[in-house]
Amino acid sequence: MSQDKKKPGKAPVPKKKTKPEDGYEMIDEEEEALEEADRMSISGHLAELRNRLIICIVAFVAAFGIALWQSGPLTTLLLSRGSQFSFVFISPAELMMNYFRIAMIGGVVIAVPVIAYHIWQFLRPGLKVKEKRFFALVMTIGLGLFVLGVLFAFYIALPIILNFFASLDASQTIKPMISVQEYISYFLTTMIIFGVIFECPIVICSLVGVGIVKPQTLQKSFKYVVIGIFTVGAIITPPDVTSQILVSVPLMLLYEGSVLLSRFLFRRKLKEREEEERELEEYVEEDEDEED
Repeated sequence: MSQDKKKPGKAPVPKKKTKPEDGYEMIDEEEEALEEADRMSISGHLAELRNRLIICIVAFVAAFGIALWQSGPLTTLLLSRGSQFSFVFISPAELMMNYFRIAMIGGVVIAVPVIAYHIWQFLRPGLKVKEKRFFALVMTIGLGLFVLGVLFAFYIALPIILNFFASLDASQTIKPMISVQEYISYFLTTMIIFGVIFECPIVICSLVGVGIVKPQTLQKSFKYVVIGIFTVGAIITPPDVTSQILVSVPLMLLYEGSVLLSRFLFRRKLKEREEEERELEEYVEEDEDEED
């Protein structure tokens, strides 16, 4: 044969087009670039934290001054809920210290919107879109529920409880003379407790959101919760059905509302997870088709 046979060599393997690993490297690089552009230095964060702390302190001092200016009328308002008692102060500085206590708590209450806003503004740049929505919703609803609990205690629970305590002396031989400091301390503590109790929906929804509790478990334990609520209501209210219902029924409705809200959030979470799994499966199928 005139022509030399060429030795058969290995055919050059066509180079595959390299794709970003897991299909997310390009997206991750873009996100990292955006995050790097928005990222502040440590000194910048500290400077921002200092400025926001100064604003919060100034807001609290101003609110404290306003509350101290109105501490007399506020004390009169709180004492009006216990009109069945006679109030005294048993030390020279007791009434003044009571004014300062009310001014302190009133200053915190008035300054809470400003403080919450600056906490939110400080944390917001480091949160994702879903996290921003979640925290904004939690802060707004949580503040509203706390205020609702305080109002419930002031207008419904505390008058019932105080009337019960005043009626314990059936013989009317003991005249109730209550220290202003002790009364105000009990009154404010009870309002704060009810405000915290009314945060129940936030706590339950958070537990469901992180997967610690399921709505089915909450629904199954409803009867035990009802027994617990009526037991607490029977302890803190006079021994009559009306007072017990006025305190217990709103707490039951609050728990049931928490269960319904957690069930809605749980279904939404499952739906989002199914959509993510479906998108991942579609991406894997497209990746396999391109390789074939």
